[in-house]
Amino acid sequence: MVVLKNKIFILLIIDFILLVLAFFNCILLWNKAGLPQEYKSNINSFSFDVRHINKGERIIEFDGKAMDKSVLIDFHLMHHKINDTVNIKSIRNEKIFEKKVILPEHYKRTDLIILIIVTLLYFFTGIYILIKYRSSEFAIVIHMLSICTAVMLIYDWGDLTTYSKILNFIIMAIYEIGIFMVPTLFLHFSFNYPAYRSKVRLVLLVPFYFMSFVCIIITLINLSRIIFFNIAIEKTYFLQFYTYIADIFLVIGLILTVAKLEHSALTITGALSRKQIYWALLGISFGPLVYVFLYLIPRLLLGFELVSEVFLDLTIIVAPIMLLISVSRRK
Repeated sequence: MVVLKNKIFILLIIDFILLVLAFFNCILLWNKAGLPQEYKSNINSFSFDVRHINKGERIIEFDGKAMDKSVLIDFHLMHHKINDTVNIKSIRNEKIFEKKVILPEHYKRTDLIILIIVTLLYFFTGIYILIKYRSSEFAIVIHMLSICTAVMLIYDWGDLTTYSKILNFIIMAIYEIGIFMVPTLFLHFSFNYPAYRSKVRLVLLVPFYFMSFVCIIITLINLSRIIFFNIAIEKTYFLQFYTYIADIFLVIGLILTVAKLEHSALTITGALSRKQIYWALLGISFGPLVYVFLYLIPRLLLGFELVSEVFLDLTIIVAPIMLLISVSRRK
Protein backbone atom coordinates (compact mmCIF):
# COMPACT_ATOMS: atom_id res chain seq x y z
CA MET A 1 0.00 0.00 0.00
CA VAL A 2 2.87 2.38 0.82
CA VAL A 3 4.50 1.66 -2.53
CA LEU A 4 1.21 2.35 -4.32
CA LYS A 5 0.77 5.66 -2.49
CA ASN A 6 4.31 6.68 -3.44
CA LYS A 7 3.63 5.84 -7.09
CA ILE A 8 0.44 7.89 -7.08
CA PHE A 9 2.19 10.80 -5.36
CA ILE A 10 5.00 10.80 -7.95
CA LEU A 11 2.52 10.62 -10.83
CA LEU A 12 0.52 13.53 -9.41
CA ILE A 13 3.68 15.63 -9.12
CA ILE A 14 4.47 14.85 -12.77
CA ASP A 15 0.90 15.82 -13.70
CA PHE A 16 1.29 19.15 -11.93
CA ILE A 17 4.57 19.86 -13.74
CA LEU A 18 2.98 18.96 -17.08
CA LEU A 19 0.06 21.32 -16.37
CA VAL A 20 2.45 24.17 -15.55
CA LEU A 21 4.43 23.59 -18.74
CA ALA A 22 1.15 23.31 -20.67
CA PHE A 23 0.28 26.80 -19.43
CA PHE A 24 3.59 28.10 -20.81
CA ASN A 25 2.88 26.40 -24.14
CA CYS A 26 -0.63 27.91 -24.24
CA ILE A 27 1.03 31.33 -24.22
CA LEU A 28 2.96 30.27 -27.32
CA LEU A 29 -0.16 28.89 -29.01
CA TRP A 30 -2.00 32.15 -28.28
CA ASN A 31 0.55 33.97 -30.45
CA LYS A 32 1.25 31.14 -32.89
CA ALA A 33 1.57 32.26 -36.49
CA GLY A 34 -0.31 30.49 -39.25
CA LEU A 35 -0.74 30.77 -43.00
CA PRO A 36 -3.31 32.86 -44.89
CA GLN A 37 -6.33 30.94 -46.12
CA GLU A 38 -5.18 30.86 -49.76
CA TYR A 39 -2.34 28.52 -48.80
CA LYS A 40 -4.56 26.02 -46.99
CA SER A 41 -6.57 23.06 -48.24
CA ASN A 42 -10.06 22.94 -46.82
CA ILE A 43 -13.27 21.02 -47.40
CA ASN A 44 -16.32 23.00 -48.47
CA SER A 45 -18.99 20.64 -47.19
CA PHE A 46 -19.57 17.83 -44.70
CA SER A 47 -19.86 15.23 -47.46
CA PHE A 48 -16.19 14.25 -47.02
CA ASP A 49 -15.99 14.05 -50.82
CA VAL A 50 -12.58 14.95 -52.25
CA ARG A 51 -14.36 16.79 -55.07
CA HIS A 52 -15.34 19.41 -52.49
CA ILE A 53 -11.75 20.00 -51.41
CA ASN A 54 -10.41 23.47 -52.11
CA LYS A 55 -6.68 22.99 -52.56
CA GLY A 56 -4.67 26.04 -51.62
CA GLU A 57 -1.60 27.36 -53.36
CA ARG A 58 1.35 25.02 -52.84
CA ILE A 59 4.23 26.80 -51.15
CA ILE A 60 7.58 26.08 -52.77
CA GLU A 61 9.64 28.70 -50.95
CA PHE A 62 9.14 30.25 -47.50
CA ASP A 63 11.24 33.24 -46.50
CA GLY A 64 13.98 32.26 -48.94
CA LYS A 65 14.01 28.56 -47.96
CA ALA A 66 12.87 25.81 -50.32
CA MET A 67 9.83 23.87 -49.07
CA ASP A 68 8.84 20.36 -50.15
CA LYS A 69 6.73 19.28 -47.15
CA SER A 70 3.89 21.01 -45.32
CA VAL A 71 5.34 19.98 -41.95
CA LEU A 72 8.57 21.74 -42.93
CA ILE A 73 6.58 24.95 -43.32
CA ASP A 74 5.06 24.36 -39.87
CA PHE A 75 8.54 24.14 -38.39
CA HIS A 76 9.74 27.36 -40.02
CA LEU A 77 6.59 29.12 -38.84
CA MET A 78 7.87 28.49 -35.31
CA HIS A 79 10.50 31.16 -35.92
CA HIS A 80 7.76 33.77 -36.44
CA LYS A 81 4.83 35.29 -34.58
CA ILE A 82 1.49 36.76 -35.56
CA ASN A 83 1.76 39.80 -37.88
CA ASP A 84 5.32 38.99 -38.97
CA THR A 85 5.94 39.63 -42.68
CA VAL A 86 7.52 36.89 -44.79
CA ASN A 87 8.20 36.27 -48.47
CA ILE A 88 6.28 33.33 -49.90
CA LYS A 89 6.68 31.79 -53.34
CA SER A 90 3.85 29.46 -54.35
CA ILE A 91 2.51 27.60 -57.35
CA ARG A 92 -1.08 27.17 -58.52
CA ASN A 93 -2.32 25.94 -61.89
CA GLU A 94 1.31 25.75 -63.05
CA LYS A 95 1.79 29.47 -62.36
CA ILE A 96 4.31 30.76 -59.82
CA PHE A 97 3.37 33.61 -57.49
CA GLU A 98 5.67 35.51 -55.15
CA LYS A 99 4.54 38.05 -52.59
CA LYS A 100 5.02 39.38 -49.09
CA VAL A 101 2.53 37.99 -46.62
CA ILE A 102 1.51 39.07 -43.12
CA LEU A 103 1.15 35.93 -41.02
CA PRO A 104 -2.27 35.58 -39.32
CA GLU A 105 -3.04 33.72 -36.10
CA HIS A 106 -2.99 29.94 -36.32
CA TYR A 107 -5.62 29.43 -33.62
CA LYS A 108 -8.77 31.47 -33.36
CA ARG A 109 -9.38 32.42 -29.75
CA THR A 110 -12.50 30.27 -29.45
CA ASP A 111 -10.67 27.31 -31.01
CA LEU A 112 -7.86 27.59 -28.49
CA ILE A 113 -10.31 27.82 -25.58
CA ILE A 114 -12.02 24.63 -26.81
CA LEU A 115 -8.62 22.94 -27.05
CA ILE A 116 -7.78 23.94 -23.47
CA ILE A 117 -11.14 22.64 -22.17
CA VAL A 118 -10.71 19.29 -23.93
CA THR A 119 -7.15 19.00 -22.63
CA LEU A 120 -8.21 19.70 -19.05
CA LEU A 121 -10.93 17.06 -19.34
CA TYR A 122 -8.32 14.47 -20.32
CA PHE A 123 -6.01 15.58 -17.50
CA PHE A 124 -8.67 15.40 -14.81
CA THR A 125 -10.09 12.13 -16.18
CA GLY A 126 -6.68 10.53 -15.78
CA ILE A 127 -6.18 12.00 -12.30
CA TYR A 128 -9.69 11.01 -11.17
CA ILE A 129 -9.31 7.38 -12.29
CA LEU A 130 -5.83 7.17 -10.76
CA ILE A 131 -7.11 8.28 -7.34
CA LYS A 132 -10.60 6.76 -7.36
CA TYR A 133 -9.60 3.34 -8.71
CA ARG A 134 -6.01 3.25 -7.46
CA SER A 135 -6.25 -0.41 -6.42
CA SER A 136 -7.31 -1.50 -9.92
CA GLU A 137 -4.76 -2.85 -12.38
CA PHE A 138 -5.95 -0.53 -15.12
CA ALA A 139 -5.80 2.74 -13.13
CA ILE A 140 -2.17 3.66 -13.87
CA VAL A 141 -2.43 2.65 -17.54
CA ILE A 142 -5.59 4.71 -18.10
CA HIS A 143 -4.01 7.61 -16.22
CA MET A 144 -0.89 7.54 -18.40
CA LEU A 145 -2.99 7.17 -21.55
CA SER A 146 -5.19 10.15 -20.64
CA ILE A 147 -2.22 12.35 -19.75
CA CYS A 148 -0.28 11.45 -22.92
CA THR A 149 -3.37 12.16 -25.03
CA ALA A 150 -3.70 15.55 -23.31
CA VAL A 151 -0.03 16.20 -24.07
CA MET A 152 -0.64 15.45 -27.76
CA LEU A 153 -3.40 18.06 -27.75
CA ILE A 154 -1.96 20.98 -25.80
CA TYR A 155 1.78 20.65 -26.48
CA ASP A 156 1.38 21.51 -30.15
CA TRP A 157 4.28 23.44 -31.67
CA GLY A 158 4.26 27.09 -30.63
CA ASP A 159 7.31 29.19 -31.47
CA LEU A 160 11.04 29.05 -30.79
CA THR A 161 11.58 32.77 -30.23
CA THR A 162 9.92 33.38 -26.85
CA TYR A 163 11.60 30.99 -24.41
CA SER A 164 15.14 29.72 -23.94
CA LYS A 165 16.49 26.78 -25.91
CA ILE A 166 16.30 24.53 -22.85
CA LEU A 167 12.62 25.26 -22.21
CA ASN A 168 11.81 24.91 -25.92
CA PHE A 169 13.53 21.51 -25.93
CA ILE A 170 11.66 20.35 -22.81
CA ILE A 171 8.25 21.36 -24.20
CA MET A 172 8.86 19.79 -27.61
CA ALA A 173 10.39 16.67 -26.03
CA ILE A 174 7.28 16.12 -23.89
CA TYR A 175 5.17 16.41 -27.04
CA GLU A 176 7.26 13.80 -28.86
CA ILE A 177 7.13 11.43 -25.88
CA GLY A 178 3.35 11.70 -25.81
CA ILE A 179 3.07 10.99 -29.54
CA PHE A 180 5.03 7.75 -29.36
CA MET A 181 3.61 6.52 -26.04
CA VAL A 182 -0.09 6.84 -26.92
CA PRO A 183 -0.28 3.90 -29.41
CA THR A 184 1.41 1.52 -26.96
CA LEU A 185 -0.67 2.71 -24.00
CA PHE A 186 -3.87 2.24 -26.02
CA LEU A 187 -2.87 -1.35 -26.72
CA HIS A 188 -1.85 -1.90 -23.08
CA PHE A 189 -5.26 -0.56 -22.03
CA SER A 190 -6.98 -3.15 -24.24
CA PHE A 191 -5.03 -5.94 -22.55
CA ASN A 192 -5.91 -5.14 -18.93
CA TYR A 193 -9.35 -3.56 -19.12
CA PRO A 194 -11.73 -4.22 -17.48
CA ALA A 195 -9.98 -7.25 -15.96
CA TYR A 196 -6.30 -8.01 -15.51
CA ARG A 197 -4.73 -10.36 -18.04
CA SER A 198 -1.97 -12.83 -17.32
CA LYS A 199 1.65 -11.71 -17.54
CA VAL A 200 2.12 -14.16 -20.41
CA ARG A 201 -0.26 -12.12 -22.56
CA LEU A 202 1.26 -8.82 -21.46
CA VAL A 203 4.59 -10.01 -22.87
CA LEU A 204 3.05 -9.33 -26.29
CA LEU A 205 3.32 -5.62 -25.47
CA VAL A 206 7.12 -5.71 -25.18
CA PRO A 207 7.76 -5.04 -28.92
CA PHE A 208 5.43 -2.02 -28.81
CA TYR A 209 7.10 -0.52 -25.73
CA PHE A 210 10.47 -1.18 -27.35
CA MET A 211 9.29 0.60 -30.50
CA SER A 212 8.04 3.56 -28.45
CA PHE A 213 11.30 3.94 -26.54
CA VAL A 214 13.48 3.61 -29.65
CA CYS A 215 11.42 6.21 -31.52
CA ILE A 216 11.53 8.57 -28.52
CA ILE A 217 15.30 8.28 -28.17
CA ILE A 218 15.97 8.81 -31.89
CA THR A 219 13.55 11.74 -32.05
CA LEU A 220 15.01 13.45 -28.97
CA ILE A 221 18.56 13.05 -30.29
CA ASN A 222 17.57 14.71 -33.56
CA LEU A 223 15.58 17.39 -31.72
CA SER A 224 18.59 18.27 -29.58
CA ARG A 225 20.73 18.59 -32.71
CA ILE A 226 18.18 21.00 -34.20
CA ILE A 227 17.72 23.21 -31.13
CA PHE A 228 21.13 23.20 -29.45
CA PHE A 229 23.46 22.77 -32.43
CA ASN A 230 21.42 24.72 -35.03
CA ILE A 231 21.50 21.85 -37.52
CA ALA A 232 18.97 22.26 -40.33
CA ILE A 233 15.93 20.09 -39.73
CA GLU A 234 16.20 18.74 -43.29
CA LYS A 235 19.58 17.21 -42.40
CA THR A 236 18.14 15.15 -39.54
CA TYR A 237 15.64 12.29 -39.29
CA PHE A 238 13.29 14.31 -37.11
CA LEU A 239 10.57 14.91 -39.70
CA GLN A 240 10.50 11.26 -40.80
CA PHE A 241 9.80 10.12 -37.25
CA TYR A 242 7.50 13.05 -36.42
CA THR A 243 5.28 12.44 -39.45
CA TYR A 244 5.28 9.08 -41.20
CA ILE A 245 6.54 6.76 -38.47
CA ALA A 246 4.48 8.37 -35.69
CA ASP A 247 1.31 8.42 -37.83
CA ILE A 248 1.65 4.82 -39.01
CA PHE A 249 2.46 3.66 -35.46
CA LEU A 250 -0.68 5.35 -34.14
CA VAL A 251 -2.88 3.85 -36.87
CA ILE A 252 -1.56 0.35 -36.16
CA GLY A 253 -1.90 0.81 -32.39
CA LEU A 254 -5.51 2.00 -32.56
CA ILE A 255 -6.64 -0.69 -35.00
CA LEU A 256 -5.09 -3.41 -32.82
CA THR A 257 -6.67 -1.83 -29.74
CA VAL A 258 -10.16 -1.96 -31.25
CA ALA A 259 -9.59 -5.55 -32.40
CA LYS A 260 -8.37 -6.62 -28.95
CA LEU A 261 -11.26 -4.92 -27.12
CA GLU A 262 -13.77 -6.49 -29.50
CA HIS A 263 -12.18 -9.90 -28.94
CA SER A 264 -12.36 -9.36 -25.17
CA ALA A 265 -16.04 -8.38 -25.42
CA LEU A 266 -16.82 -11.60 -27.29
CA THR A 267 -14.88 -13.89 -24.98
CA ILE A 268 -15.17 -12.33 -21.52
CA THR A 269 -17.61 -13.81 -19.02
CA GLY A 270 -20.04 -11.44 -17.37
CA ALA A 271 -22.52 -9.04 -18.94
CA LEU A 272 -21.30 -6.09 -16.86
CA SER A 273 -17.69 -6.44 -18.04
CA ARG A 274 -18.90 -6.75 -21.62
CA LYS A 275 -20.87 -3.51 -21.27
CA GLN A 276 -17.81 -1.77 -19.85
CA ILE A 277 -15.79 -2.77 -22.90
CA TYR A 278 -18.44 -1.54 -25.31
CA TRP A 279 -18.65 1.82 -23.52
CA ALA A 280 -14.89 2.15 -23.98
CA LEU A 281 -15.17 1.11 -27.64
CA LEU A 282 -17.87 3.72 -28.17
CA GLY A 283 -15.55 6.43 -26.88
CA ILE A 284 -12.69 5.26 -29.09
CA SER A 285 -14.98 5.14 -32.14
CA PHE A 286 -16.14 8.74 -31.70
CA GLY A 287 -12.73 10.06 -30.67
CA PRO A 288 -9.43 8.50 -31.76
CA LEU A 289 -10.88 6.59 -34.74
CA VAL A 290 -12.37 9.79 -36.17
CA TYR A 291 -8.89 11.29 -35.91
CA VAL A 292 -7.37 8.28 -37.68
CA PHE A 293 -9.82 7.87 -40.57
CA LEU A 294 -10.83 11.49 -41.25
CA TYR A 295 -7.61 13.30 -40.36
CA LEU A 296 -4.54 11.09 -40.15
CA ILE A 297 -4.99 8.64 -43.04
CA PRO A 298 -6.24 11.33 -45.49
CA ARG A 299 -3.20 13.44 -44.57
CA LEU A 300 -0.91 10.50 -45.29
CA LEU A 301 -2.56 9.48 -48.58
CA LEU A 302 -4.03 12.72 -49.96
CA GLY A 303 -1.86 15.39 -48.39
CA PHE A 304 -4.76 17.15 -46.62
CA GLU A 305 -7.30 16.45 -43.88
CA LEU A 306 -11.05 15.94 -44.31
CA VAL A 307 -12.00 17.66 -41.03
CA SER A 308 -10.79 20.69 -39.12
CA GLU A 309 -8.87 20.61 -35.84
CA VAL A 310 -11.88 22.11 -34.03
CA PHE A 311 -14.11 19.31 -35.33
CA LEU A 312 -11.59 16.81 -33.96
CA ASP A 313 -11.55 18.51 -30.56
CA LEU A 314 -15.34 18.26 -30.36
CA THR A 315 -15.34 14.55 -31.25
CA ILE A 316 -12.32 13.51 -29.21
CA ILE A 317 -13.98 14.90 -26.08
CA VAL A 318 -16.37 11.93 -26.25
CA ALA A 319 -13.61 9.42 -25.40
CA PRO A 320 -12.95 10.44 -21.76
CA ILE A 321 -16.69 10.82 -21.09
CA MET A 322 -17.41 7.29 -22.35
CA LEU A 323 -14.42 6.01 -20.40
CA LEU A 324 -15.70 7.54 -17.18
CA ILE A 325 -19.11 5.95 -17.78
CA SER A 326 -17.43 2.62 -18.48
CA VAL A 327 -15.19 2.66 -15.41
CA SER A 328 -17.96 3.81 -13.08
CA ARG A 329 -20.06 0.86 -14.36
CA ARG A 330 -23.12 2.88 -15.28
CA LYS A 331 -25.61 1.12 -17.53
